[in-house]
Amino acid sequence: MVELVDLSGYVEEDQPVFPGNQRTKFLVSSTHEESGYTAKQKVGKETGAIKRKLKAKKQGSDEEHLHIRTLLLSEHGPTHIDSFSHLDPTNDKSIEKIPLERFYTEGIGIDLSHLSADDFITIDDIQAELDAHDLEIKDGDAILLHTGHRAENYSIEDHEKRYKYLHEYPGLNRESADWLAEQGVSNIGIDSPSIDHGTAGATQEFPAHDMCAEHEILNMENMANLDAVAGKRFQLVAFPLKLRDGTGSPFRPVAILDE
Repeated sequence: MVELVDLSGYVEEDQPVFPGNQRTKFLVSSTHEESGYTAKQKVGKETGAIKRKLKAKKQGSDEEHLHIRTLLLSEHGPTHIDSFSHLDPTNDKSIEKIPLERFYTEGIGIDLSHLSADDFITIDDIQAELDAHDLEIKDGDAILLHTGHRAENYSIEDHEKRYKYLHEYPGLNRESADWLAEQGVSNIGIDSPSIDHGTAGATQEFPAHDMCAEHEILNMENMANLDAVAGKRFQLVAFPLKLRDGTGSPFRPVAILDE
């Protein structure tokens, strides 16, 4: 038996996205009631499909029930993964050009929830957790950094939490980022808007992204539920959408734990 752990957050209206990116919006394309009435006018009778669309209305509901929605979404909005073309304009590997094997790997969860928003993640921080759980990074591993930031600060409506989520969180320093590359890590994920520190937007210092660009290492951001895999080894399934020329992609990463 295996356990499947969902490591993604919801795709939801007005969710916090990295400053400057398109906010997530859902637009109503049609309702059951509207499409049912229109279809009835066209054919002049109630078919089985039309009766089904008008079922709630016939039962006395005054609501319009969603039938189809249109989604306005940044490639880097919700839980997402960056392409190499996003990191480096001279790299032509958009998301659909990266081999699928890169998104299906073994992974390790690292608990860094004791760090504060002011802290940078160091080699010692990561090594201490590896030692504590008798884990070793293998070539090709993904490493997922559980900071607890999303669980504590992610919010759509609370402006204070929303600001903290977008601007105040720990991130890798250059030494730890380079060290992960030396260990053969293929993918780095985190439960915050960036694998870099929250101050990066103001300083324009992105050492972790710089490292990923140099070594073609993937990075996943705005992940969730990383506490469930902290201190564990697992199989990670992290396939992106097949977006032509995609600079990144929303996705639904899943950890497969062997019970």
